Amino acid sequence: MQVEERLKRQAYDMGADLFGIADLTSAREAIESQGGPELAKYPRAISIGVTLLDSIVDELPRRSDRAVSVAYRHYAYDVVNDQLDGIALRLSNELQREGYIAYPIPAS
Repeated sequence: MQVEERLKRQAYDMGADLFGIADLTSAREAIESQGGPELAKYPRAISIGVTLLDSIVDELPRRSDRAVSVAYRHYAYDVVNDQLDGIALRLSNELQREGYIAYPIPAS
């Protein structure tokens, strides 16, 4: 199995709902101007996503209600970002074991 397929399977097994790989070579100059030469050296990026709970997002019109804002902050921000960071770290470790360089970008 190719590295890409293994990473995708791993990401989904860890709870990701979305997974993609982008070729960054044509955006190198823009990446360097925003993130510096350290980030511009990476020719590809992996993007992962976790779906937010509809029941939490649907309450956002009532975000001035403290209970709604606390639930959103916790479940749709803190918990999901921790999950994304964990997935990114594990995928980066897998890439490193395969001989690639990898740099996980924090979710927030």
